[in-house]
Amino acid sequence: MTTSPLPPEAGSRAIILYGRAAFDTAHSLAALAKALTEAHTGRGESMTVRQAHADLAGPSLPTVLEDLRQEGASDVLVIPCMLPADPTLAAWLPGALSHWCSTSGTEMTVRLAPPLESALDLATALDRIAQGPAETLAEVAPSLGKPGWSEIPRHRRQIFFCVGARCLHRGAEPLYQHLRKVMKGHRSLNAGPQKVMCARSSCLYPCNRGPLMVVHPDGIWYGDLTPERIERVIREHLLNDSPASDEILHSLSPSPHSA
Repeated sequence: MTTSPLPPEAGSRAIILYGRAAFDTAHSLAALAKALTEAHTGRGESMTVRQAHADLAGPSLPTVLEDLRQEGASDVLVIPCMLPADPTLAAWLPGALSHWCSTSGTEMTVRLAPPLESALDLATALDRIAQGPAETLAEVAPSLGKPGWSEIPRHRRQIFFCVGARCLHRGAEPLYQHLRKVMKGHRSLNAGPQKVMCARSSCLYPCNRGPLMVVHPDGIWYGDLTPERIERVIREHLLNDSPASDEILHSLSPSPHSA
């Protein structure tokens, strides 16, 4: 049975474990959050621990911050949980958190911790692994994939929708779900010669114009996405082969709308 995390008491402290989807898959942010909560409880301390994703899936960091604000938390510590540490975080995350604080009207204190990697003795960990058991591949059949992976599904266009860290911070995940929901309502976009394949991707640039997506093979970038703009792109570009010209951020083909 899945249980929802308890809300923090008004004026309480909270920690957000901020990790990438790959780290969550390998280490489970939820399990780490539970262990951290138990560690504080064992010391007689009250601490709310939540997790947020930096890419591919929600909840995003702003979403979790807003939840904690509404629940009455007074002090929130964000801990980047990525191995290896993401060197780009230092370039944008402090400013993004400051922007959230200034635009949300929050009275919470939001602090940013050093990355998880800085607290680990990696050399000792590697030495321990090197001296332990390892898999022998002599009896493993050589393979680079399954037979079905040699065929490309029939489709006319492919959308790459950015859910990298900066776009996710700007609300990309619910916008991607909106794109998929609206597309499902158009049978021609899901099967046949007009089919469109959607793929979530990491950073596509330019981050300051996100959330954004690229439509190939047309080579057209759409940025500053909103539900309304996504619906227009679907209606005009995907269904009627007429790119939403004044919504185009950049085009690989020469055009008066190219950035």
